[in-house]
Amino acid sequence: MIEVNERIEVASTPQAVWAILSDPSAVVECVEGAVLGDKQDDGSFNAKMAVKFGPAKISFNANVLVEYDEANQSGNVTARGKDGISGTKFKTTMHFKVEGQDAPPDNVMTAVPIKAECELNGRLAHLIESGANLVIKRMTTSFAEKLAERCGGAKTT
Repeated sequence: MIEVNERIEVASTPQAVWAILSDPSAVVECVEGAVLGDKQDDGSFNAKMAVKFGPAKISFNANVLVEYDEANQSGNVTARGKDGISGTKFKTTMHFKVEGQDAPPDNVMTAVPIKAECELNGRLAHLIESGANLVIKRMTTSFAEKLAERCGGAKTT
């Protein structure tokens, strides 16, 4: 089991951050190696993602369902899938929330706490779990930078 507890901070308004995080196509543009596929009848999406674990690059196919709570500017993501070579399966659940307040432009800050759990089964599970902390930090930093660029702000953490 991989647990993720991260916090992204962006020098932008909560409304600007929410506008991106509530749009799956915009989110995918902030995730390196991710491609959003077709939307299914149940509202979920097919997706692909390539992740580098040290010298190994692993490609995953997934079904992703995002449920939004607009009133609280939060969401839940459930993803299930497997890698294309070994068939290692994963199930991930994630919760995020946009937190912040509008202030004069030079003081605007928005935080996005992210909590997630990922279960893995299969041949590559050990490799993925052993490199997960470094990969999560790298991906979180990259995501925060791209989110900040899209919001017109600066990433702070």
